[in-house]
Amino acid sequence: MGIEKTRRFCPEDNRMVLAERQTPNHLLHLVLSVLTLGLWLIVWLAQAIYPRPYLCPMCGGKTKRRGLFD
Repeated sequence: MGIEKTRRFCPEDNRMVLAERQTPNHLLHLVLSVLTLGLWLIVWLAQAIYPRPYLCPMCGGKTKRRGLFD
């Protein structure tokens, strides 16, 4: 698993933070898909469609995009 980081707004702290989220380990998913004869592709696809949310490193809460119209 890797970690993806970006600047996002934390409503709990009421400030911009360097938010983080876990990314899937694609090599592991590929190996599991081969070992299970493709059954693991369902799990891999689900993680690709519904990624994990960005979390605040200070409080652990979900963050929001902060743009001009948010």
